[in-house]
Amino acid sequence: MSTYLELFLTFLQIGAVSFGGGYSILKSISHYVVDVSKWITLDEFNDIVAISQSTPGPIGINAATYVGYKVGGVFGSLIATTSVVLVPITLSLIMYWLYRKHSENEIVKSTIQKLRPVVVAMIASASLGFLQDSFGSVAGIIITIVSALVLLFTKVGILPLMLISGIIGIFVFH
Repeated sequence: MSTYLELFLTFLQIGAVSFGGGYSILKSISHYVVDVSKWITLDEFNDIVAISQSTPGPIGINAATYVGYKVGGVFGSLIATTSVVLVPITLSLIMYWLYRKHSENEIVKSTIQKLRPVVVAMIASASLGFLQDSFGSVAGIIITIVSALVLLFTKVGILPLMLISGIIGIFVFH
């Protein structure tokens, strides 16, 4: 089997079974490319993860792109990137089409209504995770609370607020 076909099938499998975001996909990528295919070493994979964390974009897709490049050059990176997102994008499009077609159905309406608290809980959980990271100091707690209040009660955008909070954090923590 050609390397490109192996890349395609491997990352198609990874994309099909990896749920939960970028970090959850890393374990699957590591298993397939380090343990099964032996395309790269664990040290190389750790380097790829470090690079993927520091570049813009989803970490799982970045890692797939870098592995694809390492194994098959530019064409390999295109294949790995495309195949890792093929199943999730296809499923999303099918779900969108089904929703659009059946959005007035009472079962669909009821299901979506019942999923709203789950979505809120997931967002709250992620927010609490970030909040816990900031609780390393009193200054971190104050910056977090003040930032939340500014977002809630003013028209200050998130980007300027992040920049200001970051600058304050640099001066307070260093």
